[in-house]
This record gives sequence, C-alpha cells and structure tokens, in this order.
Amino acid sequence: MLQIKLAEQRMVDPDEDPLGRTAVGATPGMSEREAWEAGRGCWVMKASRAIDEDEVRIVNPSGTILAVAKIRGLIKHGNRLEVVGGLLEGDPRVGTTVELNRAQNPISYV
Repeated sequence: MLQIKLAEQRMVDPDEDPLGRTAVGATPGMSEREAWEAGRGCWVMKASRAIDEDEVRIVNPSGTILAVAKIRGLIKHGNRLEVVGGLLEGDPRVGTTVELNRAQNPISYV
C-alpha cells in the first residue's frame, strides 16, 4: 500500500501545478474525490516501489484516511510522479485512522 500524507491545504498557481490545480492539501470536510485529486500528484517517490503497490491511500496530517484508490500507473512530470488510478468511493477504510511514521516524507509504503 502506497500512503500519501497531505499537509494542510494551500493555494497553488494552476499554471505551475502539473495537474492545473488551484489548491493542494487537506481541508476539513473534503470529499473522497477532493482528497484523491489533492493527493494523487505530484510527488518525489521511487517509481519502482510505487508501481509495485496495488492501492494508494490518502491521509490527512492526523492519520485519518480520506480516500483509497487502485493504482493503474504513474505519469512522470519532471522529477515528480502523478499516481493514476481509480478512486474506490465508499471504501470502508475511509474515516478510519492509521498510525503515521515520524518521517517528514509524505510518501510511505505500508
């Protein structure tokens, strides 16, 4: 399982974001779809490790699972990767809490 920990939401320039987003990160009350869009890219990660995983979960800074998706592939954007996959809407893991590691890196393989 690839795990992506979002920081608190911040605004970004859509002309500078590879996915054209205006905001990235977690915000209270966001939907699974919003969490997936905020969390699927673009990250510095090891492609070989990420592609070996079947699923990705997006978590907030306190470890609450916001979204779960099946990984179908990766798209390279310079030295960063976008996760391509299918959101598993209504997954029973959403809303549960996982223990976070102490590392600063938002990407982990669990």
